Amino acid sequence: MKQPITFLRLYVNPAWRRGNDSYSPLLFPFWGNPLTENNLFAKELFDSFSFDTRVYGITDDITKADAVFPPYRQAWLMRRHPDLLAECAQMAKDAGLPLFVDGLADGEQPLTIENAYVMRYGGYRFLREGQSELGLPAHIRWEPNRIEVPTQADDLLLRCMGGDFVPRQKQEGKPIVGFAGMVKTTFKNMLHRRLDEIPLYVRGIFDDRYLAMSEGLFWRNTALRILKGSKKIESNLTGRNFFSGGGKQVEGKMKDLQKEFVDTILNSDYALDVRGYANASVRLYEILSLGRIPVILDTERILPFSDRVDWSKFSLIIDFRDIRRLPDIIAEFHASLSPRQFEDMQRSARDAYVHHFRVDAQMPHILEEFNALRASL
Repeated sequence: MKQPITFLRLYVNPAWRRGNDSYSPLLFPFWGNPLTENNLFAKELFDSFSFDTRVYGITDDITKADAVFPPYRQAWLMRRHPDLLAECAQMAKDAGLPLFVDGLADGEQPLTIENAYVMRYGGYRFLREGQSELGLPAHIRWEPNRIEVPTQADDLLLRCMGGDFVPRQKQEGKPIVGFAGMVKTTFKNMLHRRLDEIPLYVRGIFDDRYLAMSEGLFWRNTALRILKGSKKIESNLTGRNFFSGGGKQVEGKMKDLQKEFVDTILNSDYALDVRGYANASVRLYEILSLGRIPVILDTERILPFSDRVDWSKFSLIIDFRDIRRLPDIIAEFHASLSPRQFEDMQRSARDAYVHHFRVDAQMPHILEEFNALRASL
């Protein structure tokens, strides 16, 4: 049986560095934060927080390494430098070491490299359980050596509110459900994604779990329409069109959107979280950072670190097949909570974010997942 690794040493050849291209955030503590104002929110996040170097480090001596680490994210490597990924894989094979890969991206391409361990977000439970994947789009197929991690989300309580956590008190009357986020994209983008989903609709006729893979904007718009039409809850919902941009010329606009989100969530009893393009969202962890209770529309999501984190202590999880009953379930749940329980859930949300999901808290849990996968082989 393989002994668990307590400090993960990643072999990175300095010659693998490619100019000024942005490398994996796991290397930021060692090579510096290369992000600019063109990626404003990510730059602010990694200027403030980094992965915990008490449990991992890098080395250029492969004899001292526990794994080989390609210094760039998988999607970038496959698009720009597949030769570098192949070199890293061959180096791992020759040294008898695992390949540890940063595969974080909304659209993922499964790796077929032997002994590769890949960090991902957005998996589906039923695929993990061994369902057939023949005919599915490549980005949703299952990988056995997959480490499910949280999306990298900033601490909005610190960023926008000075870090002062004030739990919301339970009020009489209807619960307030908040949402602020994108609900529309370009017609071309939506058409492209709908065409990609045709195999899912066909499979969904026989197994409705495949319908969970439908475009996130579809689920968001459906959920918002149901909530707006309900008399069981009070809605605090703000939908936005597609917004993309960077640099100082749009910094003010981006900050306005961030403030709008924070104000909406803090002034709500619950915050709706629905998947994005991947079966995950940054919004979920931003909600938790603010110490509010997320209502998670469960599209067969694999919630990170769920073997050591009890998500039911700080969130309301509702199966996507019950979306029509969304307002009723929220109202019934709210009525069942005492004022103390309501506040305790908010404290647990903030605590879970700080100790498990914030960037500086993730690496010990990622290492545990890595060790568990190694031990299972």
